[in-house]
Amino acid sequence: MAFLLFILGFGVFAYMVWKRRMTTLTRNCRWRQDRAAGDWVCAYCSERVVSEKEPLVCRDPERDGMTGL
Repeated sequence: MAFLLFILGFGVFAYMVWKRRMTTLTRNCRWRQDRAAGDWVCAYCSERVVSEKEPLVCRDPERDGMTGL
């Protein structure tokens, strides 16, 4: 039983590390699709990105150089 709990804990930890490396978004990043303009708008910093998919990189000018990628 303890072994299964260890495996579960390790799996959760590995998922959190993987998820952190795959994105630089913060809690404040809220991307909304503006279909009329054909782009994505961040509700926090008002940055606009032209893309088919939701952005995975924070474009906030205050975080410039802190993206981690």
